[in-house]
Amino acid sequence: MSLMRAALLLSTVFAVVGATGCRSRTEEPGAAPPGEAAAQAPDASAAAPVVEVTVEDFAFVAPPEVRSGWNTFRMTNTGEQPHFLLLWRLPEGVTFGEYAETLSRPFQEAYDPYFRGEVGREEMLEAVGAILPDWFGDLEGRGGVGITSAGLTAQATTLLEPGDYVMECYVISPEDGQFHGTLGMLRPLIVTAEDSGRKEPQADIRITLSNYEMSITGDARPGTQTIAVHATEDAEGIEGHDVHLARLDPDTSIEEVVAWMGWVDALRPPAPAEFLGGAEHVAAGRTGYFTVSLEPGRYLWISEGYANRGMVREFVVEAAS
Repeated sequence: MSLMRAALLLSTVFAVVGATGCRSRTEEPGAAPPGEAAAQAPDASAAAPVVEVTVEDFAFVAPPEVRSGWNTFRMTNTGEQPHFLLLWRLPEGVTFGEYAETLSRPFQEAYDPYFRGEVGREEMLEAVGAILPDWFGDLEGRGGVGITSAGLTAQATTLLEPGDYVMECYVISPEDGQFHGTLGMLRPLIVTAEDSGRKEPQADIRITLSNYEMSITGDARPGTQTIAVHATEDAEGIEGHDVHLARLDPDTSIEEVVAWMGWVDALRPPAPAEFLGGAEHVAAGRTGYFTVSLEPGRYLWISEGYANRGMVREFVVEAAS
């Protein structure tokens, strides 16, 4: 695989990492890794109003399955670091165990020398590209909850087809360069054939993403609002676009936040702004939604992968008159 192809594909996985040493090849497809029994929330397949997910340092406490169709994930971050919830739909025939065993440990092992300063960026990307399985390009991003700061709750809605999924967070631990997935934030989710019965949300603000533009319709105002994020095309390789919402202090520089979003050299706590969630990986032709409560202040709509290519917009929420 060429370096260019590896770089493009890497931007979609970032850290496909998980507890490979804790799984055997004889486990049932879709089964949670050993030690995660305590992280199982009640089964949400009975068409719960929302799928409740509690995030810890470092685990998702979540139901093992949900119904297909529109699903709203409400994620409460009880940890001390920022987290997100990215949903990958696995290619048919690929199990959670294969995903973890094939990508997690080799990916972390390839990244470790770069984090320690022993190899350069290109050498690291080549090493990771060499371990990507043939089915890697068939992974499908299916949304999820954007970056959420410690102590906050964020909510996102996405359309899910039946199948086997992976829940993942790949924020990087600043002390040792371990992806949060390595530390336990990688787990399976089954989406059943029975429909959730939920309807597509109604949006107050619409954000349309292309390569590499961010078009916004609607005004941000104080109170609760739902934001629709629609991608008209895929970004480089197979990466989907995303939008995260950051609340800035008066003296926070946009450049500092943009620099923090890149996973190779950043995405390591502490974050330079307070993140309020967002819509993860939105593939071409699809729409994700997230709901936020806004107070007067200074904010950013920002893309994780493409903020440095102009996909960032500052805005101010004015106090109601």
